Amino acid sequence: MSADALREQIRAQVRTALVAKATGADSSVASVSALMQRFEAGYAAANAEAIVACFAPDVVWALPDSRVLNGRAACLAFLKERFASPTGPKFSDSHMSVLGQTVVQNYKVSVAMPGGQSATLDGTDVYQIRDGLIARKDAYWKQIGAPKQATTAQAAAPQGVVVPLRVGTAAHAAALTDLFKRLAASPALLQAAQSGLLRFDMRVDEAAVKAVAAGAATPTPATAAPPPTAPAGTTAMAATTAIDPAACCSSCKAGKACDCKGDTCELHDHPAEDVPELKGVIGEKLLKTLPPSVKNVRLHPKAVMTPLGKEALRKRGITIDRGSKP
Repeated sequence: MSADALREQIRAQVRTALVAKATGADSSVASVSALMQRFEAGYAAANAEAIVACFAPDVVWALPDSRVLNGRAACLAFLKERFASPTGPKFSDSHMSVLGQTVVQNYKVSVAMPGGQSATLDGTDVYQIRDGLIARKDAYWKQIGAPKQATTAQAAAPQGVVVPLRVGTAAHAAALTDLFKRLAASPALLQAAQSGLLRFDMRVDEAAVKAVAAGAATPTPATAAPPPTAPAGTTAMAATTAIDPAACCSSCKAGKACDCKGDTCELHDHPAEDVPELKGVIGEKLLKTLPPSVKNVRLHPKAVMTPLGKEALRKRGITIDRGSKP
């Protein structure tokens, strides 16, 4: 065979191969296009079974919210739930580009937003085709232009803790007084209260105020019935009326610790001398938070007193209760 004849034979073989490849490519594009037409027809009819029939048994569907569905059963359940919801997404303006075994679809999707509003987003899905079925579906919805949910600095800020204060007896009033003493003695709690992280519900209830005032003015005998309590579900700020420094001793009038005789003060219904208990590592900084009226302290069994703490106690003339060790 001559060289020219050999070259012509090779050219013919190449032409045949190219024609076969082009014919196969056209056939593949037509097959994928037909598959996607069936897929879109299922969506138009809200037919979950027809859509899932276009999926491979091991299909992977990545949703716009990052959830991933694996297999036909999961996709079928998701589609049935979506079609059953009156607020489900609505699709329109679909356009597909077939690129071999990859399909790119662009469309519009209308979705419900909080507060009854709706938004129309741009969507893009990328499909991977295998053996004539959809093997993977990746969905992307562009959020540009969608109404944003209402967010305020108050909503983003920590909500804190609200403590309901229910005062219906003199004992409750004394507990309220003790609460504020603890706030004054703790920089951390005081800062939390000032910043709003710690708040108190102190609505005034007239019945509770009168009950506390009556109990404070007339001491109740041990055999008598306890003073009436506030009605259920009410709160009060009775401490401001039940505890009147002008009706007590001169120390109370000066804003200092109560100097009433005996073990207790009947007006205040609390120990005559409120001895705070110190916990943790006790240093000079902690002792500075103690009110000027404090002359005695009690140490927690696990408390640790620093040298500077001892010196601060000495300078202020504060003594430690008998039986406690610095």
